[in-house]
Amino acid sequence: MSLKNSPKPGRRLGGGLVLLPSDAQPSATESFSTYKPYSLADRAFMLEPGLVADAMKPLNLLRMDDIHQLQILTVAEIGYPLRNLELPHRFPHKRLVHNLRAGALHGLMASKCGLGEQEIDIGVLAECMHDNFTCAGGDAWKGLDHPGTIFDEDHKFAEKIFRYYGFGWLSLCWKYGFDPEKIAQEMQDVIDGHGLRGQIHEIADTASYILGDLAAIKKAHARVGGQKLQEIIRASEEEWDVWNYISCQNGRVVITNKLVLGNFLMLRAILWANLYQNPAIKFLELLSREVIFPHLLKHKKINLAELPKKSDTWLQRLVEWEMGLPNGSWTKLDLLGEFPKRRTFSTWGEAMDFEDHLCASEAFTLVFSVGDFQSTKSKTDKYFVNGLEGSAVAFKEACPTDSKLIEEIAQRSTSSAERINVCWVDRPIITYDLNKAWEEARARWQERK
Repeated sequence: MSLKNSPKPGRRLGGGLVLLPSDAQPSATESFSTYKPYSLADRAFMLEPGLVADAMKPLNLLRMDDIHQLQILTVAEIGYPLRNLELPHRFPHKRLVHNLRAGALHGLMASKCGLGEQEIDIGVLAECMHDNFTCAGGDAWKGLDHPGTIFDEDHKFAEKIFRYYGFGWLSLCWKYGFDPEKIAQEMQDVIDGHGLRGQIHEIADTASYILGDLAAIKKAHARVGGQKLQEIIRASEEEWDVWNYISCQNGRVVITNKLVLGNFLMLRAILWANLYQNPAIKFLELLSREVIFPHLLKHKKINLAELPKKSDTWLQRLVEWEMGLPNGSWTKLDLLGEFPKRRTFSTWGEAMDFEDHLCASEAFTLVFSVGDFQSTKSKTDKYFVNGLEGSAVAFKEACPTDSKLIEEIAQRSTSSAERINVCWVDRPIITYDLNKAWEEARARWQERK
């Protein structure tokens, strides 16, 4: 994939982000450092001194260097030969570089749309901090039965800037001559998808996480194989670089190549079906969501208000301490002494009958429904292509056949006839505290029978 029609080598992208010459090689690691080259498709970019660099400490952007992009999804599926699975069992890449990459893509597209320098800078800054209020543990919390919107990092984004950063935000705005309330609201609008920059954000965010996740997926596939990872890699080999085919028509972002947009939306749908919503790689995530996190909340072992300020390392240490687990074990797929197994059922009754049988043999169990997963949106109605006489038409309307296939794939993981999953470990090594949390979870599962 190439960055066709990209800015000249070394051209500034906004906020201090710079596209590097075509022969520049990205760093092999993604931990943060100023002037460090990061990958952007087949090019590299870096962060120089400027707005984003100046925001790192006062806006705590560096916290994202300890928030995992894919949290505790595992690199291998339950049921795949796991005996010789080496560490790490999770995907290691973090959200900070994702945010920076989204900022670089935003700058590329905003310049093509003719936006002014300050508009681009603010859009880039919004991208570089759009995940800032992600809780420690990230998406592993989403879907937990708890009132409120604390797990939604976008909710009241502008208000959170003042609540969490206060004087740091005011100081940054004073330095750059920004109106603090006006710029905070502008960034809220970008995050919420409003206006031209909001449409650019939708593309930049999605393209950035796909690029970052693909790099991690390819490394994982080289280690452990797997058909579903291979399907993702194969889909990525088609041209899907939508940021190279951007135009603006009457305040709307339009993708000028329908085939590329179709490939982009198809790749995104396959990622959701094969990875993000794949129950066979969510054992650790669902162990946390179904068993550990509810116990911590019930017994007031964790303060939810602290989560948007804390790191994944902090949460891992807390979980291991409260559950009596060895250091570093929470992110190991065999943390209970063996790798888990999995079966699926069409009803809760059938699943719990099987779970009762397993418990009688002293197995550890985990029961969940894919119907509780976050619904996957195809977004075929959110992206636009050129229509007749210069009009902009939603991809869903312009390409109905392709759209239908994309929508079917997007819903594949949560539309299974066998929606109820039972995972288990036959001979578990389980601590007293984890056993207590598990017994509480079993009572909740029985109520759904």
